[in-house]
Amino acid sequence: MEDGSPWIAILITIVLVAINGMLASAEIAMMGLSATKLQAAAQAGDKKARLLLTMKERPSDFLSTIQIGITLAGLLSGAFAADSLAAPITAFAAEMGARGTVLTVIGGVSTFLITLLMTFFMLVFGELVPKRIAMVRPEKTARGIASLIHILSKVTRPLVWLLSITTNGVLRLLRVEQGEEGERVTEEDILLMMREGQAQGEIEEQEVELLSNVFAFTDLDAERVMTHRTEIENIEISAVVGELIERMAETGHTKFPVTKEDIDEIVGVVYMKDIFPLYSRDGSIAEKPVSEYMRPPYFVFEKKPVDEIFADMKNSGEQLAVVVDDYGGTCGIITIMDIIQEIVGTVEKEETVCKNEDGSWTADGQTQFALLCDCLGVPTPEEDYDTLGGFILDSLGYVPSRDQTPEILYQGYRFRITQMDGALPRSVQIWRQSESVVAEQ
Repeated sequence: MEDGSPWIAILITIVLVAINGMLASAEIAMMGLSATKLQAAAQAGDKKARLLLTMKERPSDFLSTIQIGITLAGLLSGAFAADSLAAPITAFAAEMGARGTVLTVIGGVSTFLITLLMTFFMLVFGELVPKRIAMVRPEKTARGIASLIHILSKVTRPLVWLLSITTNGVLRLLRVEQGEEGERVTEEDILLMMREGQAQGEIEEQEVELLSNVFAFTDLDAERVMTHRTEIENIEISAVVGELIERMAETGHTKFPVTKEDIDEIVGVVYMKDIFPLYSRDGSIAEKPVSEYMRPPYFVFEKKPVDEIFADMKNSGEQLAVVVDDYGGTCGIITIMDIIQEIVGTVEKEETVCKNEDGSWTADGQTQFALLCDCLGVPTPEEDYDTLGGFILDSLGYVPSRDQTPEILYQGYRFRITQMDGALPRSVQIWRQSESVVAEQ
């Protein structure tokens, strides 16, 4: 121990552990890099990104280089440390008078303990710590060691070639096609990454919601987005432009389906943007029929995907589509704004369910029944009801008149119609059954 050789052995061992850690971190860092980001950086003239992209596009060569380095570093560090550090201990024991079997046992135990200690340090400083750092900072780690890995790949190229040939041969024997794609990225994967970014404060909640709406948008059909036929604001074909302008002022709508006798006979669509320029120059057109200014209706089937409708409307310039069923009857209408709101969310959300001071609830009859059940904390019935009004009318078995206020009971709640709009319940008041008596007093 006087010649200092154990310290040289310790220094060499530390270097080998550091090399192992560098290679282990490189492997994890390359897995965490985005090929798309590297390609964009490489096209912008980033030489380091170009080098990393080359490595990522040739994973077999890269992984072979890494594996060769890690294997050699691990073997050399273990063997070198055991031989170099156990020998001085055995020599010291011999000087102290150990002989024969005792000396052999001391040598074996010291080798075992040194190997065990070396394995611990190799796992912590040569594997776990470097890999954790690479997981947190993949791009920074990869850029820092890219040049060293590139040099190592050139040095080990013959051995890498041999390993690649052998690996490819084994894969052929196992009938694994080398061109097979890996696991594909799905919508769920992207949303999961977005939510993880939101939790880390890198992505805003609105951005996650917008992307989620975009993915959901492609799964919708016309029936899910349309304004139902009972909610359509239409204009009769016999009406004049002056009446149309009055309807526009009352409703705030800028486009109206033109009907002949009823809502199932939509014969055209009139746009206020077509009429206002003419009306501003000649007010006498107020007495002309709207039929002179209407456009042909654009019909879509109720099961047609919304993204296809959106593409067609953009190409044709149409801003309103009439949704029809199998029999040609009108189901509803869809506007460009309806479709956009499915993506970005409703600009002004009308509160359809609100809780009153006395503990009761007031709901619009067009409220989604499943949404209302969630608010009340009750299960939805086995039958499929779209709206609260549909559920109440089906439960009653008849359509109440304007002056009637019938009630039904469901899951401990009392539902009372307080306002009818034609054949539709417009306003419904809801109490817990135990609270209804108090509320009525």
